[in-house]
Amino acid sequence: MNPDTACSTDQWSMLTSAPSTSQLAGVLGGFLITAIALLFDRNSREGVHTLALFSCAVLVLMLDSFVFSLITGTQVPEDGDRRATCVVAWTQGVSATGMLAAGTTALFGGLAWMLASHVVNKFPDETADDRDIRAFCFLAALGSWLTFAAAMSTALIMSETTIDYLSFMYREKPAGWAIAMIIAVTSVVVLVDLRLVIVRTWRLRRSLTNTAETTLLEMRSIRLATVSMLVLAILASALAGSASRIPDEWLSAPHLGVVIVGVLAGFVLPTIVSTAICYSVPSTG
Repeated sequence: MNPDTACSTDQWSMLTSAPSTSQLAGVLGGFLITAIALLFDRNSREGVHTLALFSCAVLVLMLDSFVFSLITGTQVPEDGDRRATCVVAWTQGVSATGMLAAGTTALFGGLAWMLASHVVNKFPDETADDRDIRAFCFLAALGSWLTFAAAMSTALIMSETTIDYLSFMYREKPAGWAIAMIIAVTSVVVLVDLRLVIVRTWRLRRSLTNTAETTLLEMRSIRLATVSMLVLAILASALAGSASRIPDEWLSAPHLGVVIVGVLAGFVLPTIVSTAICYSVPSTG
């Protein structure tokens, strides 16, 4: 594979897409800062954990915006070693894509908790009209399904980006078993996330409509999602910042360690974050 000046693979370029993606990450981070300001007045356990989740998501998205801006500034020489420059851009790009996926899923996961907390606090009593009850139940479930939609979409994007990353690093299509494994893992993750959201949403709806019991929201793995996102922010930003300092022979070969760290930052850790968030969508114990 002889890289062009846009470092494209499969008719898609990491360089040309970086400016708009950097703006998207910055806008999402700004939205989260506004959401954090709204949560400062909440003293509930749910509000505290949502605030922590949003805080880590802001860090991830702001770093992500910066990394994509670094890619935007990449200049590929028309003559000379284009491949080394493109490999650095793709290494930065795969880690930035993982951060964007994790931050976006965390945004909708926190939004689901805000909607569910609102529903629990404002849910009408048993004398209310059935249409009002159904409306509140719909709002409580909406946030969870938005979270699943974000997790599913970003999982598909991460899998395709990881395959493109491996294609570029190894100068051809990666081995069939590698592509099959990425697709299989992505499919399993999406199905697991779907089942988690269905079960937990059903439990929440059942608890809301049962007037004999008080609805107590269960946080589940939201701490795991928060800590995993912090680890992702450190690893991905470190990889993106030091990619240009990695020896050229490690990139052109490529070195297996570099590829593994790239896949960890661009696929594995963000997948753990999204699954943990789906496992912690609002529900009862």
